[in-house]
Amino acid sequence: MSSAISLGGRLDRRQLTSVACFAVCVVAGIVLAVAGGKAGIWGLVPIIMYAVLALLGVDVVLATIGAVIVAAIMTRTAPVPLGEQLATSMGSLVAVIGLIILLGAGLGHVAQETGAAQTLVRTVMGRIGLSTPTRVQLGVMVSSLVIVGALGTLAGGNAIIAPIVIPIAARMGWRPPAVAAMFHAAGAAGLMLGPFTPPVVTITAAAKLSYGDYLLHAGLPVGAITIVTGFFMARWIQKHTDQEYAPEDAAKDDDADAAPNKRGQWAALAFIGVLIALAVYGVWVKAGYSYALVVMVVTAAVTGLAGGLGAKGTAEAVYAGAARLIWLFMLFWLLDPLLTLVQKTGAFDTIFDHLKGVMPDVGPYVFLLLVVLLGYVHAVPGAAVAQVVLINKLFGPLVTSLGVPPAAWAVSLLGTAQIDQLGPYPTADMMGQMGLARSSDLRMMLFNGWAIMVANTAGFLVLFAILL
Repeated sequence: MSSAISLGGRLDRRQLTSVACFAVCVVAGIVLAVAGGKAGIWGLVPIIMYAVLALLGVDVVLATIGAVIVAAIMTRTAPVPLGEQLATSMGSLVAVIGLIILLGAGLGHVAQETGAAQTLVRTVMGRIGLSTPTRVQLGVMVSSLVIVGALGTLAGGNAIIAPIVIPIAARMGWRPPAVAAMFHAAGAAGLMLGPFTPPVVTITAAAKLSYGDYLLHAGLPVGAITIVTGFFMARWIQKHTDQEYAPEDAAKDDDADAAPNKRGQWAALAFIGVLIALAVYGVWVKAGYSYALVVMVVTAAVTGLAGGLGAKGTAEAVYAGAARLIWLFMLFWLLDPLLTLVQKTGAFDTIFDHLKGVMPDVGPYVFLLLVVLLGYVHAVPGAAVAQVVLINKLFGPLVTSLGVPPAAWAVSLLGTAQIDQLGPYPTADMMGQMGLARSSDLRMMLFNGWAIMVANTAGFLVLFAILL
């Protein structure tokens, strides 16, 4: 009883702190609005409040709405102009990226409903072979890489493969903390490499790079470091943990060993074939981020029809998958007005003017490293892609001023948005992969994340030296 009361007290204090933070920022916005003129550096109050509320556990969309309200007050934006700004936002770059992510979630659900995703996992595992622990490890990590990269979701992709690969890994003697490390490292690499994952779409749009250029200069090097380091860390963890799978986990699993049905096979062929063909065409014609809209719709339609869902069933599967991420689309829709209003305060111009005289002395190399480190220590919980948008908006003028090549900027954005999910403190992604692998050893997950962060930091030092 006392523990429940204590927990309730902590929750109440957190809620009170959030309300107090919002109230103080509203008052600050009113004071700045009454003072007249541009707020300058004080214009960052809405963004700082947004990050603080998110860190306090407030729903990220609600935190964004609060930030928009404070920014509107600060800039003396009346309800009608604010509504016009929200309407304009629907056609903005940020909102389009949100729509791409929605369609990607819908495509992922189609792949899951048709059995295409499960068929791909079994195919990968079967092709690699399951005769040794090393082969099983390769099968688990390649399956995670492929599924997460194709579906664009770490938790959703690994949730599909977990019931298929865990009985196999358990029978071969792999331990839960090691499997959790495999899931996390391989899934993180999948998010960096997939052509239409949320971070890749956002970074290529922000850096104005084609997918091919992004893959060559950022995705492949960082993704390779991530998955290779994770491969060896999983083996180290296997030797330094005592947690074992229960006997029932290692028992023969009908779902894990079942042969894929014909519908699932046809759906998998359609999914992979159309996705690869359209991706190759997009790279060939140097298509922009908006091309992903066509890819998502066409691939979902062909996969659904090949898997026997029919036109109506395919549409319903897309709706169901997209519904899970409607909050993310709303987040992106609100981000554009927030950034536009903050820009009206003069905050971004003030920061640029202050840094303009300092950054030439620092140089582009150190500047890029500082942006990466900013992401390490100041991530926006649950919104890595939103973090890319914010950082690009804040530092974009400096990127141009310093003459930073788009490829180098893409590497820095990838580092600041994605590497932080691996540490330095426990993250939701980390805990999620532990749950999927049935592991309770947080210490080993932190060791895995820290090792990958250190390896990638060394990689960034080399990549920036090459690309600048």
